Amino acid sequence: MFVRAAAESAVIILSVLVALGVESWREDMAERERELDYLSRLKTEFEVDASRIENALGARMMQQQHIDNAIEILKSNDRNSDADLLSVFLASRSVWSREIGATFRELFGTGQVQIVSDGDLRMDLIQFHTWLYVAIVDAPGLYDRMPYRDIVRGEIDPKLQEAIRKCGGEQARILNLPDMNMVAACDFGAGEMASADILRRIRANPETLPALRRWAAAFTALESRLDESHGRITAMNRLISEELTGR
Repeated sequence: MFVRAAAESAVIILSVLVALGVESWREDMAERERELDYLSRLKTEFEVDASRIENALGARMMQQQHIDNAIEILKSNDRNSDADLLSVFLASRSVWSREIGATFRELFGTGQVQIVSDGDLRMDLIQFHTWLYVAIVDAPGLYDRMPYRDIVRGEIDPKLQEAIRKCGGEQARILNLPDMNMVAACDFGAGEMASADILRRIRANPETLPALRRWAAAFTALESRLDESHGRITAMNRLISEELTGR
């Protein structure tokens, strides 16, 4: 009797342990599936981010030309055409993109980064996030653009600003890049008299030219960060790819 009762108890205990083991296995599998889903989304978004930064790198020479040209325009009272206004406005824009994919922001905004089981990869993501905030999101040089931007845009009607942006095509509007396919002959609807009046008001502000020169210096300094951000995103994408393929 005792042996039979013990055997039955052992069977019950074993059944419970097996059930718990199966449930634990299912939870582990579900957790791993969630992890792989996050990693797959990260990979896709990092590829998009790398492409955006490549576009920004390709646009930086054009943006430098806009800035240099705007300095010369603001120094001269004789340059008052639509094309001159175009350069003064475009100089207030930035090739800098502070947006990284939604999945990356979700991982850190909700604390989900712990779902990454590989400790080395998790630490790499944390270090990248830390660098990203300091070097890009909170990059001091970006703030040097704001005084010039606010002066220029404060003198240009918002509808006219939108018309100018449309000259650059959809890509320029979405990525907030200089208008890569902008042409001087673009008809954005200001007219020579209106352009001259806007430029006169912009020049009349004694802070305009000093603010633009500060932005010009900051823009040059920011270029190296743009290069580094592309390299770091590419490296993170490679590590994630290795994890997804089992190395």
